[in-house]
Amino acid sequence: MSIKQVLADISRIEGVYKVFAVDLSTALRVEIQESPRRMWGYTHENRAREECRNRQFAVCVFSRNFIEEPTEMLSVMTDCTGEIYGHDVPRGMSRDQVKGGAVWVSDSFVVYPELMPKSDLKWVVMPHQMHCIGEEQGVKNVIAFNPSIETDLFLKRRLGYTKHEDATSTIIAMDFL
Repeated sequence: MSIKQVLADISRIEGVYKVFAVDLSTALRVEIQESPRRMWGYTHENRAREECRNRQFAVCVFSRNFIEEPTEMLSVMTDCTGEIYGHDVPRGMSRDQVKGGAVWVSDSFVVYPELMPKSDLKWVVMPHQMHCIGEEQGVKNVIAFNPSIETDLFLKRRLGYTKHEDATSTIIAMDFL
């Protein structure tokens, strides 16, 4: 399977506007933009970006919304032990995954106020699985993340994407079979 075929297969997914292979210089800039930093009073860590780094290649997809509805947490607030003190609750996530004692601070985010952090909290972007592409397309270990607003704007400029200003950008990384 070629990268060209994978790009063609992804572009046929409903809601996808455009898909681009991510070249090395673009990947490096995404690395810099998504590196740990302070944001909203928290250290920001993009664990998804770190995992994508270990895949053979990556693509950037611009789409109408999420390419597929997430069923797992995409971002969490955690301390140095990995204990989760808050997380998003995507529409596709089972409400059974929300632990007792949760306080809904918005329609899609909960916190657990009864837990005491062991260190400063950090905001972690988690990788999520993509089920719309896989072995049929000749790839495996497919993971994705939605980058920060700054990275989204950079990707749109860098890749020359000017249609649909509200398009969601998603980085999808994978290995060949």
